[in-house]
Amino acid sequence: MGTTRGSLTGLGLLALGLQYVQPLAAQSVYALIAEQSRTAFTIQGAGARAEGTGGAFIAVADDATAVSFNPAGLAQLLLPEVSLTGQSYKRSLGMTGFSSTDPLNPTTQTDSASSDKGTRPSFLSLTLPWKRGGLNTALQFSYQRILDFDFNQTSRYTASPTGGGAPQNVAQRIGQDGGIDLYSLALGAELTTRLLVGASLNVWQGHWDFSSASTKVATSQFDSDLAQRNQFRGLNANLGLIWRSEFLNLGAVYRSPFTATYTFENYLTQPDPATGLIGTTHGDRAAYALRWPETLGWGLGVHPVPTLLLMADWSRTPWSTTTFVPQGTPYDHFNFFDLTVASRTPNVTSFHSGGEWVAFLGDAVVVPLRAGWFKEPQPLVDPQTGQQRVLKGWTAGLGVKLNHVTVDLAYRDARSQRYASRLNADAPVGGLVSYAYGTENLDEKRLFLSLILQLDADRVRRAVGWLFSGS
Repeated sequence: MGTTRGSLTGLGLLALGLQYVQPLAAQSVYALIAEQSRTAFTIQGAGARAEGTGGAFIAVADDATAVSFNPAGLAQLLLPEVSLTGQSYKRSLGMTGFSSTDPLNPTTQTDSASSDKGTRPSFLSLTLPWKRGGLNTALQFSYQRILDFDFNQTSRYTASPTGGGAPQNVAQRIGQDGGIDLYSLALGAELTTRLLVGASLNVWQGHWDFSSASTKVATSQFDSDLAQRNQFRGLNANLGLIWRSEFLNLGAVYRSPFTATYTFENYLTQPDPATGLIGTTHGDRAAYALRWPETLGWGLGVHPVPTLLLMADWSRTPWSTTTFVPQGTPYDHFNFFDLTVASRTPNVTSFHSGGEWVAFLGDAVVVPLRAGWFKEPQPLVDPQTGQQRVLKGWTAGLGVKLNHVTVDLAYRDARSQRYASRLNADAPVGGLVSYAYGTENLDEKRLFLSLILQLDADRVRRAVGWLFSGS
């Protein structure tokens, strides 16, 4: 899953007859295959506590991951602390009943269920709060993996070449790794005991590699390998607001739009039709400007009793405006997701909800139990069937707080089903370009673990004084 764009000037790529094609058509082939690896595209925060409550945290945001949901919540942190979140995931993509409807290019795809998994850190922060006139202020430095593009899939299909000939059995492997990271400097402050404000300045840095390799199954003969290297850079700001009382919290966050610099290179490796020798052709590396949309989120938190908290969030992102800035290129005004001006890419509103019940075990141990439900429409609409991918699922979590150490654990189960198309050949067999249609089932499971360590305020104050003044 990625978001960006670039130039393919001079890139020789496949078309109907494996001939050289224009840059835009070449990029379209890459984009149609790359869409298969975009399994989720939701801008949201990080942290096991918030994940345990279905991802609803905009109105509460009272731990270090507040910067990723609503920076105003940082004003609720009273002690210096270090926070670390890691996650493990297992994702499977099942494709059943895929076949083509074109009688001239019959194509069938065997039922398949590919899966991949991984583990990595997703959030790290250092928070430094202080008092001013009896009201709290907090400064934070943080890292977050906001979009994760890791993906691996293997599928097989049978294609009959255009103009006749024996059907070809082809194995296609799609792989992608990398993502987009945020590096943030944030400040949260109490204006009054009820009203909190916050802001963060975020540096976006992305890098991911994508490849799609095909092999003829019967002969193990190499068919083709498409590859793309992507880079993404940008800068934006988040603004947050929280109003709180004993029974009700209201929150809002605005993630500002920005123009990103997106760079990519495409590579095609395939045998020469005349000599059979394998060669690689790649396009020039160039940077382009991409408009990245704003996100507006608002949330609600209700405390019916002191030990119970109920939360709900809504976040809206106008992905239809994710377009290339006019620069005199074939991509001017094109939407990133489907590379057309008359884009099908929708604006989406995500919904997250959940609750937390807190149990006290003695005077020192606090154990919160959490559960949630979410719905995350994606900006991905199948170019052939018009079906949008929509993730729905549930979460569960718990935590343990013992003195100055807090450990949170959360589990997230997300699923999506739609009638979808698949581009069956990245280097078309015998000049074949064909789609197959069937049922796509996406199943994604994630496990989150967060550790929060509160530090001794006096020691931190002395360390900061020595660092900046030498005293």
